[in-house]
Amino acid sequence: MIKFLFLLITCFSITTDSIQLFETEKDFEIVGKWKAEDETGFVYFTFDNDGYVIMETNETTIGGKKFQQADREFSLKYSVDYTTAPINLDLIFTELKSGRQMNWLFIMKVNSQNEMVLARGMNGERPKDFVGLDYQIFKRVENQSSNKR
Repeated sequence: MIKFLFLLITCFSITTDSIQLFETEKDFEIVGKWKAEDETGFVYFTFDNDGYVIMETNETTIGGKKFQQADREFSLKYSVDYTTAPINLDLIFTELKSGRQMNWLFIMKVNSQNEMVLARGMNGERPKDFVGLDYQIFKRVENQSSNKR
């Protein structure tokens, strides 16, 4: 998945069963810095209180309230729907000048307060479960003060 995320970040252009939750899932807070690693490198997601996310890989960083890509300015927000099973996570790229958006659709499984599993959909479709998917385990590396959802 890290290879895939790196490829998408590098090439980014706006034009171009059942889930087992730990007992305190209702208290889970995504805000903070998360890291996943594999043999190709790492990816960090930093989710903030204002709904923005920053993505970092070995080679690049994108996201937040304002970033430049292909001579255009974008923002990158996130939205989490904890009422769905599996949990839905959307990363929302917005071109600031035009307001056009592109969504990356994920599903999420919460293993603990400090570990989550993410799988990204393809072709604009959200996965329905984790079976047969290239998923990534993220571990919290930093807490940030937060307002509960």
